[in-house]
Amino acid sequence: MAAGRPGVRIDLKAVADLSDAERAALRALTAAVYPPEVLAASPARHVTWAPVQWSVLVWSPEGALLSHVGLVVRHGALDGAPARIGGVGGVKTHPGAEGRGLASAALARAAAALREEHGVAFSLLVCRDDLLPFYGRLGWRPFAGRLLVEQPAGPTLFTVNRAMVLPGLGAAPGAGTIDLKGLPW
Repeated sequence: MAAGRPGVRIDLKAVADLSDAERAALRALTAAVYPPEVLAASPARHVTWAPVQWSVLVWSPEGALLSHVGLVVRHGALDGAPARIGGVGGVKTHPGAEGRGLASAALARAAAALREEHGVAFSLLVCRDDLLPFYGRLGWRPFAGRLLVEQPAGPTLFTVNRAMVLPGLGAAPGAGTIDLKGLPW
């Protein structure tokens, strides 16, 4: 159960193990959260994103997918030193299910998996400015340093959204340079 919601189920699955029905439910959720007019206006519409490796899926008692959090684990660098970094992306909740604590429950499950099952030093997400307070209430802190990512044209400084970090097995950096050594998530 999630956030005191009787019957709500939270699953963590490798994306490769998602069934056709689960993939279809995820596509439908994405379409509900990001209709074409929202995608067309997004400042991140030109960013090439990394595919997620794991999905946290929040299901209603009736079997509808209500919320999703995507996870990536990457060997990147912090100030030039190797670092195992947990990535959180693709956070979405069906508009009709917002305000029930579903994304918060999914994010808690994601953070625990990244820390305990994947042994990341810290986790990172990027988000719009208006979401900083939401993630802040869940323990995420703004990252004031530089975030380097890969894009088809080569390495670049990520400036589309704000980066936030969460401790894993180590402290979360507040500044410095994080190099994802790959696409952002």
